[in-house]
Amino acid sequence: MKLIDKLAALRGWRYYLICALIGLVGIAGHAPYHIWPITIFVFAIIFRLIAIAPTLKRAFWTGQIAGTGYFFGQIYWVASAFLARGEGFIWIMPILVGGLALLLASVWGVAGWVFRRFKSKTAYPYVTLALLLYLAEFVRGHLFGGFPWNLPGYIFKAGNTLSQSAAIFGIYGLSLLVLLVSALLARSVWEKSLLPGALAAGLIFANLGYGAWRLSSVELQYVDGVNLRIVNVPFSQKDRLDPENPELDMQIVQDFINLSSAPGLENITHVIWPEGAIDGYLMRNRFAQLRAAMGATLKSADQSPPIWLVNSSRVEINPAGSDSHYNTSFALTFDKDPLGTVVATSDKKRLVPFGEIIPGGKFVERFGAKVVSADIGSFTPAPEKTLSRIPGLPTGSVQICYEVIFSGLTPRSKTEDVKWILNQSNDAWFGAAVGPEQHANIARYRAIEERVPLIRSASNGYSGVIDPYGRYVTYAKPHARQAIDSRLPQSLRESLPLSWISWLIALICLVLVPIPVRRRDNK
Repeated sequence: MKLIDKLAALRGWRYYLICALIGLVGIAGHAPYHIWPITIFVFAIIFRLIAIAPTLKRAFWTGQIAGTGYFFGQIYWVASAFLARGEGFIWIMPILVGGLALLLASVWGVAGWVFRRFKSKTAYPYVTLALLLYLAEFVRGHLFGGFPWNLPGYIFKAGNTLSQSAAIFGIYGLSLLVLLVSALLARSVWEKSLLPGALAAGLIFANLGYGAWRLSSVELQYVDGVNLRIVNVPFSQKDRLDPENPELDMQIVQDFINLSSAPGLENITHVIWPEGAIDGYLMRNRFAQLRAAMGATLKSADQSPPIWLVNSSRVEINPAGSDSHYNTSFALTFDKDPLGTVVATSDKKRLVPFGEIIPGGKFVERFGAKVVSADIGSFTPAPEKTLSRIPGLPTGSVQICYEVIFSGLTPRSKTEDVKWILNQSNDAWFGAAVGPEQHANIARYRAIEERVPLIRSASNGYSGVIDPYGRYVTYAKPHARQAIDSRLPQSLRESLPLSWISWLIALICLVLVPIPVRRRDNK
């Protein structure tokens, strides 16, 4: 692989352009492509370029620029949300999308700088660099709220054999495996050593073997008395926000109602709508007619109508100050009140920066800043994630849209185990790009980690029922107009405390990084 070393001899913008392009190619392993060997090899090349960087500056900028290309290729679709909101938001689109890619890549740059700073004392440079990159990815997923989108472990398609070790180590453990394999591959290729290559292959085959064993004797069981209907109606977020087309919103809602009443409703216990189905505040008088229509639809099937699970905004009036707006999942029954009775709610805790919350808070909002998703300053985050107790369903966890990307967010109780996860999402913001594919793959990993089924209802995204192994029981593709009927799979045994496991792995890496340094010093 002398070509890579020749590329490293380049100077100036040509070298950094190559770094950016190499990073960009790294997206091949992520959804929807999942050509994971390419991403592993790209990481190996980046490790090599950092390892032979002659200066601290070069090492930093190699990690920074390669990382920028890598992350830009994953998040470019964020621009679709600004395009949907119209001209008033387009000007800030390149600043935020480009700035986000640079910010995410900064941890790679720091990792490269730290590595180069201590390179002369490192006995196992590539492994050390893999540990540093893992710590960088861990920081990316946690610092200032974190943005753990497309961690390295997500290159393995959720539900297949290579993804199953996430049930033990979580997505962070799987990400460490990917980085270690890349490091061993780099050492094998550029130091012409067979043993590291054999170890890399051994890690992949061990992971493959565990996954095959875990999936070999699967026999799904289902929760008695639970029959779900997930309603999927395609729509354009941009057209829906067009003030010159006010009738479209009610037309979309009517389509949801019509699909909810598809044949077989008499057997359904719970009807689920995605985030984005209702644009506004469901419990306000403006939507009384909608609630009445939905109640009449559900009651037409049976004397005991299905429970309606729906997402909407919610407001708490504060006479002494500003009102609090929440992104909320509601459960409504129509047994007694024709307008519906709220029997359970779950507020969103993890809010999307600029999409639902303005960084800088009230100070920035004074200048008229508004979030992309609504004509308000910021939503209010829930103080904590709580267990969801919806009549007719086991104890669950509702994770709205963006929340599902956070491993370990599922709440825990000493007396109750979470038996299922509901992910309501509005992927219509993502347009026709790869965002919905990536989002769905990430969501499926939560099912593997928590060992519970995940019910996903996503506007213009993948909706369906996912078993505790991350596999679809049934699903609808993006932009499908479909009502999905399914039973609820049972959960597996109690899951592991993933938030603690990810921190433990990070701590172990932090301890291991100096060990190669000491070994070289002792020689």
